[in-house]
Amino acid sequence: MSRHVKREFRWDRIFLVVLVLIGCSSGMVALVSSPDEVTSKPKSLSHPEPLKKLKGYRIPDKHLAIAPETLPVEVAEEVVSVKNKEDFKIGSLDPCSCCKKTLRIPKNPYTRHQESARSLPNSFFIKDEAAIKYGLSVNKLVEVHDGRGYRIKGLRYSSPMLLPDVRDLLEDMGNDYADALEGTDSEGTVFRVTSMTRTENQQKTLARRNRNATRGESSHNFGASFDIAFMDRASEAANCNRPTREIQKLLLRYQDEGRILIIPEGGCMHITLLKVK
Repeated sequence: MSRHVKREFRWDRIFLVVLVLIGCSSGMVALVSSPDEVTSKPKSLSHPEPLKKLKGYRIPDKHLAIAPETLPVEVAEEVVSVKNKEDFKIGSLDPCSCCKKTLRIPKNPYTRHQESARSLPNSFFIKDEAAIKYGLSVNKLVEVHDGRGYRIKGLRYSSPMLLPDVRDLLEDMGNDYADALEGTDSEGTVFRVTSMTRTENQQKTLARRNRNATRGESSHNFGASFDIAFMDRASEAANCNRPTREIQKLLLRYQDEGRILIIPEGGCMHITLLKVK
């Protein structure tokens, strides 16, 4: 005898299942469409941290991911204030090297440097600090400060002074270097002078630390020489190609004209005045 079971449909449960299915379908659509919404948002700064929190960080003028007008007001004001500053510190960027590894300059024998140093006008052997004071008092030595196209920095074993004619040579070279870079992306780059006049004791101290330094009388002991070790860029937009090329052209021209003698060293270019202009 067959038994018929009467089944009743629970429409309320069916309706609930349908609602769940519809909700899941809507969620999937939202997940799929979300990337379009993300990509439409403005890009952020290239550095992930708020600029105000980065001590010592200078905002690059040309490396922002977006323009200042699209930034939050407080960040945009900081960017504009930095861009309007004119007190950019030379030397805050990695320098370009000026030495025998980066420049191709013929070497003049050191004996010629020594001979020229002794024969220049006002030349005398600078034995000690008393000799420096004497030279300054009678204008045989003059103090040297930063000038157009060059800066003085890193004089650990020498003093910032030269024979007057050698100071004039440095100024001429600085002006010519600045002129060569004017109007280019390297405008404002300067070469760095790292050594000038030495006393006898300073020369001996350096000779113990630097094998390139002569152990006898140096042309630096007569105020006749200075060393160029680096070129300091004034803009992040400039690389080292043009500053290096122009300093090489400048040194070769002065050498060919018979105005200077040069010794390319591992860390600098040693330059001695040969002929007074």
